[in-house]
Amino acid sequence: MASTSGPALANTFEARPPEFTLRGYIGTTDRVTDRGNDTVATELLIGPILEINGRYEWRNDAGDRIIVTPFLTTKLFPDDSDVDELRLGVFGEYRFNSSMFERTQYRLQAGLETSNDFSNERFRRYSLRASVNIRDEQRRSSTFSLRYRYRDQNEENTFDGFDQHEYLGSLRYSWSPNIDGLELIAVTPYFDIRDADAAKFSYNEFGVRFQARYRLADDLTLTGRAKAFVRDYKDSFSNAFDFERSDDRWALEVELRKTTRNGGALFGAIGWEDNQSNVPVRDFSGVTVRVGYEITLP
Repeated sequence: MASTSGPALANTFEARPPEFTLRGYIGTTDRVTDRGNDTVATELLIGPILEINGRYEWRNDAGDRIIVTPFLTTKLFPDDSDVDELRLGVFGEYRFNSSMFERTQYRLQAGLETSNDFSNERFRRYSLRASVNIRDEQRRSSTFSLRYRYRDQNEENTFDGFDQHEYLGSLRYSWSPNIDGLELIAVTPYFDIRDADAAKFSYNEFGVRFQARYRLADDLTLTGRAKAFVRDYKDSFSNAFDFERSDDRWALEVELRKTTRNGGALFGAIGWEDNQSNVPVRDFSGVTVRVGYEITLP
């Protein structure tokens, strides 16, 4: 009797307590702005950002997981209200361990998100992703991911030609070295291909991201991040710049995070971002900031 009920019980999913993470901070974004005198340029704008992320999870005895993550993000930029955004969506993910390869996990994800200007929809995006995560005994892991997304632009409220297919491939290698204080080193090379209805919005991007986290104290961590990519567009930028746009971008950031007694965290980050473009209005550089607080509610 026990032998027949064992597998059935192993496949029964049990719900975990849901969690909600609230994060509010001051952050930066790049935006082409009108400087007057019929001139435009890209600037880094600063404004308040609020993020609410939910997590619902079910697990079974075999280690499989079902995860549902709804989210809502609002961004406000006083210097340019055209950048204000309300984004919301939901993702569902199924994780299961390989029956053939030890310490290997497969992850399948699907989702839908929309971007609005607080009154009208700008676009909606459908997403599918498949990942393979491999862990070894030396505190290392590798995650290979392929993602497809389709962006459905609301032409009536924005502009034509931005409906696009998006293809992303990445390989994240992370390591937790056995060194006092150094908790994480991660590097992620990737490619990102955008195929839009209008070729001037289509591009190929190749880049790499790097992250290292060091624990200064039980309640204090220091994280360094760096990223760089090259992006080549497939058609002329505009009538004024009748040539194919090409960008080389890099960014550095250092973040200090302190946990609080109630389980939240205060964080502050400062960095530098530089985008070298052959299109003058998209050539920019400047300081980036993030200062805020987050808490996860069980």
